[in-house]
Amino acid sequence: MLKLQVNGYSFLIAGFFLFLVFLQPAFAVIPLETSPSWRSLESRAPSINYYSTGAVFGDVDGNGFLDLVISNGNDMSKKPNLVYFNYNGKLDTTAGWVSANSEYSGHCALGDIDKDGYPELAVSNYINSFWGKTVIQLYDNVNGSLSTSPIWSSADSMHTFSCAFGDPDGDGYPDLAVACGEAYNNFNEKNRIYYNQSGALETTPSWVSGDSGACYDVDWGDVDNDGDLDLAFVCSQGRIRVYKNYGDSIETFPSWRSKNVDDGNTLAWGDLNNDGYLDLAVANNFQLYGNGYFEVYLNHNGILDTIPDWVSSTNGYGSAVSFCDVNNDGYKDLAAGRWWGYSTVYENSGGNLGTTPAWTCNLAYESVVEEMVWADLDGDGLVRIKNETHPADGSKKVFYLNHYPAHKLEKVVADGNVLSLTDYCYNLTSGWVSFKVAPDSQVSFDYKHSLKQDLAVSNWDRENYVFFNQNQLYVKGDVNQDNKVTVADVVFLVNYLFKGGPEPYYLACGDVNRDCQTTVSDAVYLVNYLFKGGPLPLSGCAK
Repeated sequence: MLKLQVNGYSFLIAGFFLFLVFLQPAFAVIPLETSPSWRSLESRAPSINYYSTGAVFGDVDGNGFLDLVISNGNDMSKKPNLVYFNYNGKLDTTAGWVSANSEYSGHCALGDIDKDGYPELAVSNYINSFWGKTVIQLYDNVNGSLSTSPIWSSADSMHTFSCAFGDPDGDGYPDLAVACGEAYNNFNEKNRIYYNQSGALETTPSWVSGDSGACYDVDWGDVDNDGDLDLAFVCSQGRIRVYKNYGDSIETFPSWRSKNVDDGNTLAWGDLNNDGYLDLAVANNFQLYGNGYFEVYLNHNGILDTIPDWVSSTNGYGSAVSFCDVNNDGYKDLAAGRWWGYSTVYENSGGNLGTTPAWTCNLAYESVVEEMVWADLDGDGLVRIKNETHPADGSKKVFYLNHYPAHKLEKVVADGNVLSLTDYCYNLTSGWVSFKVAPDSQVSFDYKHSLKQDLAVSNWDRENYVFFNQNQLYVKGDVNQDNKVTVADVVFLVNYLFKGGPEPYYLACGDVNRDCQTTVSDAVYLVNYLFKGGPLPLSGCAK
């Protein structure tokens, strides 16, 4: 007989070796459900269409769970922007934040402009009435509450479909890059960077590209691993272009351009073959020009190939790409979508992408896909990484986490000193951390990432989706990860909660009563299940 007495709770447990074993079910190579369990009420028939375009995950309200931000309107109708809040691992189907203004908005980005720990929302507005120019706007976030009206707008006007936060000047504050131009009416425009001056974006861009185009997406990535963020744009009826960062400045004409001229719509950085260098994925669209294939340009020791090394087997109105290791084999898979098509995932097997999708959504969910983003909404696959170390050399300022998309960055240490938010900025989706001062010898990170990422899709023609990850990572109630539920799991929980023992590897598996926290109540729940005929352990959640 085992007796446990902790903080007023007494556990008298007989039959120490009693246990139940659960067989873990087998899943397909890409363990996503094919019909989305979550669908937004906005834009769901017969509701009005919001023409949703941009999508980004972030903890807007600071409760530890990732919220879904959607920007709307596109080139069809002026619409407000929306935030779907995540409470205890459940994403609301009705937007909890609605902007006061309505615009023809394209894509959006989150970045903590003022370093208070809460991300601001930047939105690229595509057009104005009669296809005129407009401005990019920023919504302030004060203690987890977004302003309903923009608190910042650019002084100059443009057509812009996408924006991205980065730190090109290495001061630890996120700056805003903007992709400019409009292809349908041949508006070729210069791209821009609005620098962050100690917590406030400048209204007139300090950096303007020397060349022009109709560019539809932008993202930051350290393509040559020299410790600063380079800048990539993909353009309609033009070449993909990458502007090198020389540490003290971004070149105004791109030193790298793709050989092919295509109708590029979307791009994404990711290390496809695990060689330590970022490769570049692109979604091409053939509505105006080009071939309409998904492509990947491989990176060889810091130099991208100028022709694609991987091309999808089919073509069409390509509109979305994003990287994520959805099946946990150590290689990033590629999500890809098209207008009037299907959400798909191409599996990465040992560094090689298949040319046909390994996963396709149910045909009933055909849509005009605009963006595909990843997050673990209920945290049931979260694990904690502690003291992940990287060497430093006194000049390099940008470092990448080993696992991304990440869920939360918890601690940053440089040369033995724990840093504050004023010393760095970061992007959880892309996995980079940029320092204000280059560390001399070593950096380390504590953070959470997930082995059970869910896929959200924004749609221009109907409601937005989330396809949940169905992978069964652990037996429900198996807190100590020995593939069975026994009194040993109760002992493990008690040791963790009260005696400084190790925490559960999967943070959610200790939450057997699914109240999104691991407490003594979970130990009591397990005892009741094992010895008193109580209910089965539940699939937990974590933040």
